[in-house]
Amino acid sequence: MEEKYMDNKDFDLIGSIKVRSAEEGDAGHLHTYCFPEKTEQEVADDLTADLAADYITRLVADSSGYAVGHIAVKRHPLDDTIGQISHLAVSGPFRLLGVADHLIEAAEVAATDMGLTTLEIELSPSEKPVIQRYMDWGFSEKPIVTLHKMLNSEAEETTEEENEAEEVDETSVEQPQLLDSSN
Repeated sequence: MEEKYMDNKDFDLIGSIKVRSAEEGDAGHLHTYCFPEKTEQEVADDLTADLAADYITRLVADSSGYAVGHIAVKRHPLDDTIGQISHLAVSGPFRLLGVADHLIEAAEVAATDMGLTTLEIELSPSEKPVIQRYMDWGFSEKPIVTLHKMLNSEAEETTEEENEAEEVDETSVEQPQLLDSSN
């Protein structure tokens, strides 16, 4: 069986990627190329809400009118000098072209324009390749301790009377200790 292949030829494919502010019309492409796990309506609703807010900037990587990459910079609610990076997403075929690098650079410019002096992102420790990529972009680990306590979802419900009885018992034990200054 003889197989015929196309001769190797050089093609002059020219394209460009431009990072720009997101627009409402980008929702369909963002759904298709960046956020397929969401419905198109969810993407559109999130985008519309964010574009109306003054504390968040959403940027897209545009290739011939298609939003193939995305990043958001949100002003921290408790510290207006800190911006939080979120929703960095690049369509598979564009990942090897450095699109994420351009989105990060544009996010830094947008953050500066917003008056921010620091960018941060929260990642799970299990996301080692992603953490390394952000470190390659100049991010560093911030020492932080996160504590959590698992609450029993089937906790016993106590009645109001039981709670009141416990409060009386506790105060009757504490009261003499508080009043007796000779201890």
